[in-house]
Amino acid sequence: MICQNGNPHIYDKEAERLVELEDCFSELMDNVIEEKNNQKKIVEQVNKIEQPFKNILFEVYIQGKSLVKVASDKDYDYKHMCYKHGIALKKFDELDK
Repeated sequence: MICQNGNPHIYDKEAERLVELEDCFSELMDNVIEEKNNQKKIVEQVNKIEQPFKNILFEVYIQGKSLVKVASDKDYDYKHMCYKHGIALKKFDELDK
């Protein structure tokens, strides 16, 4: 095919780039869907854990808060929060088996 400037090579190159972009977009969308599904599974698993461990994991891994912030919000000592966080992670891991 000949594009407006009469050079078929330019048209072919642009078409090739469009196909590459479509492939990249499709791959990115597949990745987004996969990550969304993974996040949903993680939230479902976190919801199976009893309190206060559920809230600790949710605030740290879903809301993105630091352990320092979560400890402060809950009036816990940071070391105590680290201890509780460790227990929460073990509980999460046990559900994954």
